[in-house]
Amino acid sequence: MMAPLIAESGVEFGPFEEERLFRIEHSEVHKRAGKGIKAVEFVYLTKKANLLFVEAKTSCPNPENRDKDSDMRKKYEETYSEITDKFIDSLHMFAAMALGRYGEKPGAGQLIRRTYSEIGIKFVLVITGAKEEWLMGPKAELEARLLRVRNIWKADVIVLNKDMATRYGLIRDGE
Repeated sequence: MMAPLIAESGVEFGPFEEERLFRIEHSEVHKRAGKGIKAVEFVYLTKKANLLFVEAKTSCPNPENRDKDSDMRKKYEETYSEITDKFIDSLHMFAAMALGRYGEKPGAGQLIRRTYSEIGIKFVLVITGAKEEWLMGPKAELEARLLRVRNIWKADVIVLNKDMATRYGLIRDGE
């Protein structure tokens, strides 16, 4: 069965099989985790056994401009800290859910709650309004900020724009 499309940052993500989807941001798991815990939009298990933690933004500060002035530096730091926190908190909540800390029905599809020994983990940031050639800056910044988590979990960082996310199968074609 297909889950409803997910509207975020001016696009519609999906369609996704319900059994492979966990809308973590609006889940009981996220509510029960408590105040101050951040979450990505959703987690999706691809058919190639990759677990995608997907966060979407319409724009993102360019690393080349971060030291332009103090306001730019502050916005840059706030944005990338928030994105990093969302990936890390979501990974922790997901792992806790997979280990049964939230009971039988945590709001995740059946296939996404299986054994994870051979699953790839990918932190995916979709910047819908970005040009492809600009995406390496945010990717490098997130790779550096998530280095410990990437090393522990053998995870990858992927940064996509709207067109790339459509080709990747995350955004509904024709958006």
